[in-house]
Amino acid sequence: MGLLIFAYRKLDIIRRKNDLQYRLMDLTRKLSDLQQYAANIADGSVSMSDMMNTPSSMFGRQMMYMQYAHNGALFGAQQKFTMMQPMISMQMQQMPDLNMQAMYQNWIFKNLYDQERERMGKQEAKLLNEQEKQIQAEKAKIETQIKLLEQEYEACKQGEDRSVQMFKPEYTSQ
Repeated sequence: MGLLIFAYRKLDIIRRKNDLQYRLMDLTRKLSDLQQYAANIADGSVSMSDMMNTPSSMFGRQMMYMQYAHNGALFGAQQKFTMMQPMISMQMQQMPDLNMQAMYQNWIFKNLYDQERERMGKQEAKLLNEQEKQIQAEKAKIETQIKLLEQEYEACKQGEDRSVQMFKPEYTSQ
């Protein structure tokens, strides 16, 4: 009876270990995809090359980030530009050329937009960093569980071997 219990327990441990290894493999892929996505958006913008190199699991998130970052940066830049308007107007009074005034306003707005875009990138990087930490923690937990299962498997194997020894017939020659 003890042999069957050990055999069943070993099979259960193998099944659980395989499930954990599959989960570990899945987390490793997610982490890799997350890191590739983070590298693609690290500069705050997304190029065509970045789009082509984005893992399929992160493509939707990247599209949402692009829209969110652009809209957020545009809104933030417009707000700051409006607040700076009195100062800009004073500086533009010293510029007689209308083209120069327009170029100056565009230059200021573009700088404000770029600053806001960078801020959006930092927010996304912070979120990605938190997700990476969570995945790393879960991976470490699973790796520990796998090691414990391997130890339990060895203990079952030894118990099974002892049970076999107990039931093994002993022949003596007379």
